[in-house]
Amino acid sequence: MVVMGLIKKAASIVTPGSGRHRGRRQSQAKAAKAQAGLAEAETKVAGEQAAAIARAMHEDEAQRKADLDEVAEKEAEALPWDRPADS
Repeated sequence: MVVMGLIKKAASIVTPGSGRHRGRRQSQAKAAKAQAGLAEAETKVAGEQAAAIARAMHEDEAQRKADLDEVAEKEAEALPWDRPADS
């Protein structure tokens, strides 16, 4: 195993341009890894945004219902119930 590693190392030193290809491959691998990390971060942020929007919509709906209930209660209190319906 060690011998194979030494042979590959020696071949990379002797072969012209092989160092550039390895560097390019490593750069491409780093770029791909960075892009994957960015995509993962964007996905996480999008999920957090969706959850925040859902919470806000739920809170808005609850507040709207409470407001409607309050208006209905005030209207009910303002109606004269003792008057006949046909007047």
